[in-house]
Amino acid sequence: MNVTLDQARALDALARLGTFAKAAAALHKQHTAVLYALRTLETQTGVVLLDRTGYRTKLTPAGELVLVECRRMLDAARALEALCEVMRTGWEPRLGVVFDGIVSAAPVLRVVGELAKERAPTRLTVTAEFLGGVEEAFVRGEADLMISVLPPQTVSLRSHAMAPLRALLVARRGHPLVTKGAAVTDDDLRAHVLLVVRGSDPRLRLSTAALEAPTVVSLNDFHAKKTALLDNLGYGWMPEHLITAELRRGSLARIRWKAGSTHTYHPHVYYRADRAPGRAAQRVLDALRAGP
Repeated sequence: MNVTLDQARALDALARLGTFAKAAAALHKQHTAVLYALRTLETQTGVVLLDRTGYRTKLTPAGELVLVECRRMLDAARALEALCEVMRTGWEPRLGVVFDGIVSAAPVLRVVGELAKERAPTRLTVTAEFLGGVEEAFVRGEADLMISVLPPQTVSLRSHAMAPLRALLVARRGHPLVTKGAAVTDDDLRAHVLLVVRGSDPRLRLSTAALEAPTVVSLNDFHAKKTALLDNLGYGWMPEHLITAELRRGSLARIRWKAGSTHTYHPHVYYRADRAPGRAAQRVLDALRAGP
């Protein structure tokens, strides 16, 4: 059965407006054209769609059911037309961004806010993962851009470097690792709880990775980790941009460790080489290259 959009529009217009004349006027067609479209629709479906016995033609129960499907056709046609219009103007229908939770989300969220105010037609989704989970989400097709501190294993990617990101080894003020006068040793660290974020990866090459700390607490994200640090549960690495206020107030302090208490990450934003960035993706890329 080959129901056309013209037939669907004719049935919808008649149902909404009540007369062939009004339906024809709304569709900018001749009265006879609407009659012909509905007559051929009845022939194709093999059922009576219109009750012509009364003063006004109205839909039969079968006609009401067919109308539901015709309106679905019309909705799909409108959606397809809108999608094509979006793509013609260079906007993506949707854009997914996944970022490592250690990286500041501020530049991406700023772009999301700007695009929302501009009523850009791209639907944006932004999600946070950690370490290897970032690339896993990207490979599953959940994102078009990924911001990662780990070198990806996926091939055929383009990338742009972002500003380096520092992590500091810290603990709460008054913690023994902070109050010790001299620089702490590996044995000093092993005597205390090490706080980490889920998904730690050997590719990070953190200097504490070789410690084999006897007690490790794995937390869901860096905000939970900061809370644990402030509760004096243990010590751990934190991105500097997330603890600036705590360091200034003195509620958290850097640990002086002989092996070094600073680690520098080099995050990059990646996208597939075979897909040119659309307008929304380019806005995100520009914001990330500009820095926080």
